[in-house]
Amino acid sequence: MEKEKKIGEVLGIQQEEMAVLLIVPLSQWAMYATGQRGLPKEAHQKLAEMLAFLQQQDEDDDTITAAKGPGSKAMKFCEDELMRNQKKQNTIATQLEKCKAKYTSARNGLKLAGFLTGKMQEKWQEEQLLIIKNRTETAIEKNNLELQAEYECKLRLLKEQEVSLKRELSGN
Repeated sequence: MEKEKKIGEVLGIQQEEMAVLLIVPLSQWAMYATGQRGLPKEAHQKLAEMLAFLQQQDEDDDTITAAKGPGSKAMKFCEDELMRNQKKQNTIATQLEKCKAKYTSARNGLKLAGFLTGKMQEKWQEEQLLIIKNRTETAIEKNNLELQAEYECKLRLLKEQEVSLKRELSGN
């Protein structure tokens, strides 16, 4: 059973398929896989060729991994992506800070307008407070908490991507 499982895992082919490929009865393949019986010479040769092919593929995969080394195109891509990521992080962080500042400023202006409403001596002052109230409500709407949460989410995602890119560049 252990041999069957190992061969099946290595080859990625089910018993029925392997029997067809090797031109042997399913029962013979099953018995070979469990170590109870041998294979005809031709079937054994085909199996050896399949295993050799996979071994070569593994070595080629190692070559591909080596192509990720310093100075490779893959590393250059990761380095460029890291630079873009850091620029995006700076941009998003700046946008977030501006958004927060505008929101806080507008909120304070709205509170102040509410506090002063009814305390002004002149009608034109009350009208000015209405203008301030409308302007600050618009600013609060434009820089709302949901938008700030969006920026924070984007920033977290970019930071996670940065960690991943740095890990890739360090070879871990």
